[in-house]
Amino acid sequence: MDYDDVKQIILIHIFKKWHLYDQSKAVEPWANRIIANQIRNLLRNNYKNYARPCLNCPHSAGGDECLLTKSGMQDESCAIFQKWSQKKKTGYNLKLPVSLENHVHELEPNEKAYTDIEDLTVRINARMKERVSERYYNAYLMMCVSSASDEEVAEYMGYKSSEKNRKAGYKQIKNLKEMFRQHVVDILQSEDIIY
Repeated sequence: MDYDDVKQIILIHIFKKWHLYDQSKAVEPWANRIIANQIRNLLRNNYKNYARPCLNCPHSAGGDECLLTKSGMQDESCAIFQKWSQKKKTGYNLKLPVSLENHVHELEPNEKAYTDIEDLTVRINARMKERVSERYYNAYLMMCVSSASDEEVAEYMGYKSSEKNRKAGYKQIKNLKEMFRQHVVDILQSEDIIY
């Protein structure tokens, strides 16, 4: 957030509150109060809510040093820092007003932030092959990898429809899709194959 952003926010707020201005009094004190309140709100909402709790901690020795932890640095061994790290650190890193070019050391790299989709697809397909029969696995590949139509999969599986004007095996295909989806969800929840 730069000067122009702050200026625009304040001007919009003054415009919205103009009807509350008492014409019999000077405009400067009224406008200064609005400006001060808006800057205070912007600081609170954009920076202070996400700031490290160590800024107000009596154990802080300045910078990243801490008198409470064994390592002497602000880290997860402090319960307050650990709670902040789990809930607000990502927001702090997003709102940190520095260029990443010169301040990489302030933002810890997150190796788990990137996922190789092709590798993940290969791993999920391998797990699916272990979980379902060959016939279902071929149907899974047709649906999810080859993007075959529902009619082609129904024909491969031998599904028919007894209802008039319905696609062949529409209920079975729906159930098949749900079964495949549930298997993939189970794989992702039970195994650490994403990273």
